Amino acid sequence: MNSISGFKSHGFTLLEVMVSLLIVAVALTALVKGAAEKVNNANELRDKTFAQWVAVNKITEWRTFHTLPKSNSAEGEQMMGKQNWFWVAKFVKTEIKSIRKVILSVYKDEENKDNKTQPIIRFTTFMSNK
Repeated sequence: MNSISGFKSHGFTLLEVMVSLLIVAVALTALVKGAAEKVNNANELRDKTFAQWVAVNKITEWRTFHTLPKSNSAEGEQMMGKQNWFWVAKFVKTEIKSIRKVILSVYKDEENKDNKTQPIIRFTTFMSNK
């Protein structure tokens, strides 16, 4: 029985309240951090999906119309998911003269493309010059 000057204590002490608030604050911080990571992961997955679609669309266009550029590189932009995506293609000769290796990098913004930073996705395939 806790008593102060003869009165019975029926509530929590200030120390107990402070410790419980600390525990709640730590738990909420962990929950918010976890939720933020899930949102970031979802955004990254969305970006990678759109970037892959841009790369596949460009490769499919070249294959369909047999319009593989004659130069060693090409670049452009494409609208996908209400956003402009920027791509850079590098064409590498192979041992077989009629086949070229195509390395297509897709960037979310033009600034990253120009700085040659890490692309959202890098897609590699082999294509015929014919």
